[in-house]
Amino acid sequence: MEQKEIFNALAAIVGEDDVTIDPVELLAYASDASFLRASPIAVARPENKEEVAEILKFADENRVPITPRGAGTSYAGQSLAYNDAILIDFVKMDKILEINLKDRVVVVQPGVIYGELNEELRKHGYCFPPDPGSAIACTVGGMVGNNASGVRALKYGATIDHVLGLEVVLPGGKIIRTGGRVWKSSSGYNLTRLLVGSEGTLGVFTEIILKITPAPKYTAMIMPAFKEYNQGLEAATEIINAGILPSAMEILDDICIMVLNSALGEKEKLPQVGAVLFIEVDGSNEEVVKEEGEIIRDVCEKIGVQQIIYSTDPDRTEELWRLRHSLANLLAKVRGENMAINSIMDFAVPISQVPDAVKEVKGIASKYGRLMAAFGHIGDGNVHMGSAIDVADPKARETAVKFSREAAEAIIKKYGGTLSAEHGVGMAKSAFIMMEHEDTLELMRGIKRVFDPNNIMNPMVMGLTEIPKDEYVYMAGVR
Repeated sequence: MEQKEIFNALAAIVGEDDVTIDPVELLAYASDASFLRASPIAVARPENKEEVAEILKFADENRVPITPRGAGTSYAGQSLAYNDAILIDFVKMDKILEINLKDRVVVVQPGVIYGELNEELRKHGYCFPPDPGSAIACTVGGMVGNNASGVRALKYGATIDHVLGLEVVLPGGKIIRTGGRVWKSSSGYNLTRLLVGSEGTLGVFTEIILKITPAPKYTAMIMPAFKEYNQGLEAATEIINAGILPSAMEILDDICIMVLNSALGEKEKLPQVGAVLFIEVDGSNEEVVKEEGEIIRDVCEKIGVQQIIYSTDPDRTEELWRLRHSLANLLAKVRGENMAINSIMDFAVPISQVPDAVKEVKGIASKYGRLMAAFGHIGDGNVHMGSAIDVADPKARETAVKFSREAAEAIIKKYGGTLSAEHGVGMAKSAFIMMEHEDTLELMRGIKRVFDPNNIMNPMVMGLTEIPKDEYVYMAGVR
């Protein structure tokens, strides 16, 4: 269809003020946190499920692709409108509809900001705990679409562990509900869990029911510093083996420590060593928190810790967690004008395999001349490894393809890992999808056909429509 025809159809649904085809405005939607770029043919901002249903009915009848978008913080390109798609922006569907403390659930629209939701929940002594790095900006709908998680997933789980029910608009405009307010159910296929992490390929969320968790009353932060990075990895494993389940356990290598210290300015610095762990313990009373802190100290001393920083100062810990959340962006100072490599940025392997996998990926990076920073949610095997390339240089892109493919093969085939622990596959990793899902990709495609027979929902992501060329070669052709 012509762009003007699409504009007129959308304007009839949501009003002219909530549709744009202005090239400058569309440019603002052509990027997310990935290296990819794709401009939508139009952007619509619906206010309710009925308008979403009408948009999807129109799009399905006319075979126009649809991309749902929250805050555009995705690292894998899920929120970009490939193939002249209509992008649905949920900025106007941002209401907390209900907080029910008796049932311990909250009902929200998809455009609610994660950080703002938790601010409201804390007034009642509760929280929604996954805590992704983009917490101050990301939407709950985006978190559900990508099964996002973050620093507190070790103890409290990923988004999928908190979603009880969904209201979903399917292609064609039909509105369905999955799950509900009950915390347990063994009735039928669990379509709620299927839809969580579906990256916008099956339908559009218009309402989300989450279970909420009592906010911890006491927390402490323990930061052991080790001369060698592998000592930090060993400590993380031994802390779990000692029976401690921290609310968060992060590892930073020497590059990450340097970047954080630079951001701290004149404030107290972290030790410039091979590895620092950020460990948070929480509980309902102060004694439990202190006891767990002592056990962690004992474990670290046996491994040869150089220094341990212990803090219960909320201002100090809040600032350190804020910087940790910003680490991927802070690393931009190291990579200069180069773009981050997203293909292996959030891999996960079995916990016992983390030391060998990290060593191997760093070795592969070195072979291809890549500077590699390593950090992440070490307690659950989820490691972030960051490198960068000059995407304007065709040779650099080709090198990045070789590096990414070799690293992905090692992670999946040698160490039994996954391409993505929390960011999703999107477009950035779909070139490698067969490595991990060779036996099941056709089943996934069959499921998509049941939900989306005309293939209008985010058709380019997850390799469900086609498997693209290697990412950095292909990206030059994405407009």
